[in-house]
Amino acid sequence: MRSSKNFRVAAATMSTVAALALATVVAPAATAEPVGSLACGWDPDAPKNQAWYNHCATSGSVVIRIEKHGKPGTNRCIPPGRWYLGPLNIIKYAWYTGKTC
Repeated sequence: MRSSKNFRVAAATMSTVAALALATVVAPAATAEPVGSLACGWDPDAPKNQAWYNHCATSGSVVIRIEKHGKPGTNRCIPPGRWYLGPLNIIKYAWYTGKTC
């Protein structure tokens, strides 16, 4: 009887250790995605009041729509790279239109 109880305790302990080891290995991967200034697409930098757009492809230009606060939006053709669009108090949002240029 005693050996079966010891086996259950040992099995429970091993399960706990395995779960903790798995959580330790998996957790960093969940936070590895770049955010803020390294994001693709619309990329506002609020502390600096700057609106940016990142076209993350390595080749080919695309058309983005730049929406403005209280004014009509505009389309712009941009090549790959990070592009300054203007101050955030003027630029509301920018998005890929699905077109190339």
